[in-house]
Amino acid sequence: MGFSLWNLFKAGLLLTNAAMILNRRRFLAKHGLDDVSNMNVDPASRPLQVQTIGLLQAVQYLKVPVIVCNIITIIFELILGGT
Repeated sequence: MGFSLWNLFKAGLLLTNAAMILNRRRFLAKHGLDDVSNMNVDPASRPLQVQTIGLLQAVQYLKVPVIVCNIITIIFELILGGT
């Protein structure tokens, strides 16, 4: 696997897919990453955790664009052959 823009795009897409499938109630609640209001501490004292929660919530709005990117990636890989 070479270092190219296409491979960087696929890696980012895989990471986005991984963040999208995390279930808020079953997985994220166990680790305190389901909602900022459920942190039981001052959000200003844990900025990294607040940023992580914000990122995981923002990724949930990207469902349709990520599905389209997945379809385009699959089509390109089928036509051009996976490298």
